[in-house]
Amino acid sequence: MEIIWKGNSVFEVRGKKAVVAVDNGEIGVLESGKSFTWPGEYEVKEIPIIALSAWTKSKSKEETEGAKGDETLIIHFIVDGIRCCHLGELGHILPSDIVNKIGDVDVLMVEFGAGTNLDNKKAIEVIEAIEPRSVVPMGTNANAASLKELGAEDVIVQDKFVIKSQSDLPNDKRIYILLSNN
Repeated sequence: MEIIWKGNSVFEVRGKKAVVAVDNGEIGVLESGKSFTWPGEYEVKEIPIIALSAWTKSKSKEETEGAKGDETLIIHFIVDGIRCCHLGELGHILPSDIVNKIGDVDVLMVEFGAGTNLDNKKAIEVIEAIEPRSVVPMGTNANAASLKELGAEDVIVQDKFVIKSQSDLPNDKRIYILLSNN
């Protein structure tokens, strides 16, 4: 499987049987012509997809004076046995029921930092709650400096993230993959 960052929040995930395009609030399986922009559970070309509602701002009344912001989607999908999760334009800490629905994650795609909905502090909390094996940043703050602010010790820079099997991912630590915009 290959993960290619197309810029901003768009990723192309190339599997053996299908190519998935995922963006904020939308996932499409290219060979099928099907895309989804609403919450639910789907399966297309043997790719299970779970889309969960989330918000672009905190759900905490203290932080946003009651405004929830716009809805976004958290999209969990599996390609070639690798569990991926794209957090969309998430702007809040995830409640435990959503974390449980997301389940295990091998590759977490997340936008964070200045000028985004998820500041570094919240991003750390979200990443720690989900416990992914690898993190791939997206958006304008996708750079080594922003990952260092997040506490990443080892940042791997690649043109694409290639995962042949689950054994390619670490079990005992989290890796941070910084992809070049293709």
